[in-house]
Amino acid sequence: MLAEDELRSLDVQLKQEQILLEKLKQTNALNAAFHIWHDGHFGVINGLHLGRLPSVPVEWSEINGAWGQAALLLEALVRRFGLKLTRYRIVPMGSHSYMEDIVEKKELPLYSSGGLKFFWDSKFDGGMVAFLDCLQHFQEHVEKIALNYRFQLPYRIDRGKLEDRPAKQWYSIKMQLNSEENWTKALKYMLTNLKWCLAWIASQPTSTFS
Repeated sequence: MLAEDELRSLDVQLKQEQILLEKLKQTNALNAAFHIWHDGHFGVINGLHLGRLPSVPVEWSEINGAWGQAALLLEALVRRFGLKLTRYRIVPMGSHSYMEDIVEKKELPLYSSGGLKFFWDSKFDGGMVAFLDCLQHFQEHVEKIALNYRFQLPYRIDRGKLEDRPAKQWYSIKMQLNSEENWTKALKYMLTNLKWCLAWIASQPTSTFS
């Protein structure tokens, strides 16, 4: 159980995230608030690397922070388009962000501390798969409401995996039974999809989303 002061801190953080989400409803604010790019094998969001390699053991605090930024961005996009998610709810809380399984009424963390226990805990994998599921639903929603504007993410999503179309290779976003190299590549592709969403939205007239 979290200590009382830590619970207070998380409550304050949640309220701050909600205020920021309201500000991010505008497209221009989204573009200004989120900077996504590549740094070698890594996808990076607002200066935070998402993933880790045997040769580059990124600290979990940075990975957790990157997931927090990704969660905040996707939640802002979902709100921007008025999409109602029915299976999962995105809960941006900085480095303690998580996905809420609405059906099974449980929390799936988008953060980890690593260690031996982590490799036997599938909740982190469940959170990442849930996040990817929401991103796929966002894509499908935009495709329906913007029929006259081509919208297709560069990496196809299916059941927790992303496809490198030219190579015809799928990469799992799960860590269990996966290599760090392939996991990091899947995360890089996921951030690329999010970056593409931002770029596409910025290129469209406001009437597209009315």
